[in-house]
Amino acid sequence: MQIVAVQMNMAWEDKAANHQRLRDLLANATIEPGALVIVPEMFETGFSMNLQATAQSEERHGEALLRELAGQYQAAVMGGVAGPVIDGVSRNEAVVFGPDGTELVRYQKMQPFTLTGEDKYYPAGGVPKIFQWQGIKIAPFVCYDLRFPELFRPAVRQGAELITLIACWPAARSEHWVRLLQARAIENLAVVVGVNRCGEEPNLLFDGRSSAFDHMGNTLFEASAEEQVITTEIDIAAARRWREKFPALRDITHCP
Repeated sequence: MQIVAVQMNMAWEDKAANHQRLRDLLANATIEPGALVIVPEMFETGFSMNLQATAQSEERHGEALLRELAGQYQAAVMGGVAGPVIDGVSRNEAVVFGPDGTELVRYQKMQPFTLTGEDKYYPAGGVPKIFQWQGIKIAPFVCYDLRFPELFRPAVRQGAELITLIACWPAARSEHWVRLLQARAIENLAVVVGVNRCGEEPNLLFDGRSSAFDHMGNTLFEASAEEQVITTEIDIAAARRWREKFPALRDITHCP
């Protein structure tokens, strides 16, 4: 299956600009029917705590764009959105749409980044989610989730073979980003794809480094700091053969 990773330089709190930017980036990419297109966390606005700017209206225009692009490219499209405000808070979500407009999964970030006060504006989700695309079981996660390996085991025990991370992960800790993605691949015997933003937000710099690793921890790609679309093919059959051969997941005794 083809993975299409969209490393965006999002305009701060400007939904219209970011919608157009995403359209333009994909227009210049070669996307195969049946691909999985992955767009960063909170792609409409950047990682802002300003709910007036980030939260979708009831019309959910950000999700409508992802659904439209899925149909246009005959692919599954995953992107990060902020849900409508309910009781004074929103939800930091990863949502995926299929080519026919069907919502394939909606995952709420389980580990808000308390250093920025995210938990006050986007409360934690409760459980991992899995969806199937092209016969592959996929578990989406969001940014800070990556630092908590215990979040991933339940998804893998439910059969997840491909793990995705969408993020706004800053340059100051980008080496952690790459190495933790690799660790999640190795320890879970899974393909892992992380799609980060690049560019700048107020007081923060992002150096991209969207990355993917196979089930052995081998690098499939690592992006530079520039805005770009990266494509790669994943070999899920090889991951399945390794899981049959190597007993690490079967030997788990202390995980719920």
